[in-house]
Amino acid sequence: MQHSESPPSPVDIAIVGGGASGVLLAAQLVRKARLRVALIERDAHPGLGVAYSTHCLGHLLNVRASDMTALADEPDHFVQWLARDGRGFGRTDFVPRAIYGQYLQDLLTDAVRRADGRLQVIRGDVVAIRQEKDSVELDIEGRAPLRAHKAVLATGHRPPSRDSGAYRGNPWREDAIAGLAPDASILLIGTSLTMIDVLISLLEHGHKGPIVALSRRGLVPHHHPTAPIPTPDADTRDLFTGSLSQRTARFRAKLRAGLGWPGLMQLLRPHNNELWHGLDLDQRRRFLRHLRPWWDIHRHRVAPHIGEQIDAARARGQLSIVSGRIEIGRTTDDKVEVAIMRRGSTEREQRSFDRVVDCRGPRNEVDVRVPLHAQLVKDGLLRPDPLNQGLDIAEDEALLSKEGTPSKHLFVLGPPTRGRYTEIVAIPDIRIQAAVVADQLIAQFREPSGLAASPAA
Repeated sequence: MQHSESPPSPVDIAIVGGGASGVLLAAQLVRKARLRVALIERDAHPGLGVAYSTHCLGHLLNVRASDMTALADEPDHFVQWLARDGRGFGRTDFVPRAIYGQYLQDLLTDAVRRADGRLQVIRGDVVAIRQEKDSVELDIEGRAPLRAHKAVLATGHRPPSRDSGAYRGNPWREDAIAGLAPDASILLIGTSLTMIDVLISLLEHGHKGPIVALSRRGLVPHHHPTAPIPTPDADTRDLFTGSLSQRTARFRAKLRAGLGWPGLMQLLRPHNNELWHGLDLDQRRRFLRHLRPWWDIHRHRVAPHIGEQIDAARARGQLSIVSGRIEIGRTTDDKVEVAIMRRGSTEREQRSFDRVVDCRGPRNEVDVRVPLHAQLVKDGLLRPDPLNQGLDIAEDEALLSKEGTPSKHLFVLGPPTRGRYTEIVAIPDIRIQAAVVADQLIAQFREPSGLAASPAA
């Protein structure tokens, strides 16, 4: 992908972040309107982001290919791409994420071609956005400022913490497990999808040493059935009314009646955000505190083959799952000392590991250590959502200021909107949001009271 060295300014829409969310939005805008768009990504390989930058072919999608189209109005787009790609994957397969990353890069390449000069891909890190009367100005590190009529924050995920010696805070960097002896002892903090990624990478590299994965409850994601299951015929309307306790009791009753987690998750999948919006703020807090871990291990299931590898590692004693808490002690370049407090026990178990990897998952909340967040907070243009899950936004994805005023020029897309749309980390959700945001932005350019259509039209 060739980057633009000197993009035209102003552009109509600047997309900050060139991972999956940003690429999906750019593709929608190019297909639906003749607007001037700039996609700004600090990485050298736009289109990949955290999830799809892996080189490990053992990292598989958690969804079958049939539901992984990037375009909401073209349900077979990815399946057709796979057929042209010729590597033998079909609609029921769990495809390697590295291959899906190639699909997203092809989507971006196609969008650039379709745009015929109207879509610019810029390599750089946006460190500040200043809001002006009818536009915004973006400061891009090492480049001239870029003026845009609208800007969309599609910044995706951030790593859980920072590296320190043998403690690795970024589980997605290749050096998270680099330089380890085959029999090294490893502690993975967290037992969800990120832990599974690191575990699979270790196994793919032939690691033979002991691996401990620890989280507060020790819950590990379930795996999909080997064959797709038909959507069950069941009435779930009673799950959309009443208090959280009442809904939970009805949910459990359906499980006892034999509906099963996979079938119930499949029924509710298109309506998850409707369920979320039906809860008040206190109920949402209770869900996050008490129920979210159980929901996630069933909602975000892994491919059957991944489940088999996890089970095999546990069966041979290489992988131990621990529920409890941890305190990090002395850290050197080759050792990390920790204290483990197992759930239900008051004893402190002192352990030493050759490598500790923080696998607690991506962060989306406001973080003033991020230069762009710090500047937007300082200028009163950004505030965290009430649950501190991400950025606070209005119903039309407009960024809310410190006072709660929706911005006319700044919008948010993807995982940073998790406070409003709790299920917004997977492609099936983000592609719908990207299509909606594209339509809303295009409509604003067509409004008589708004800006004129792009001169490029």
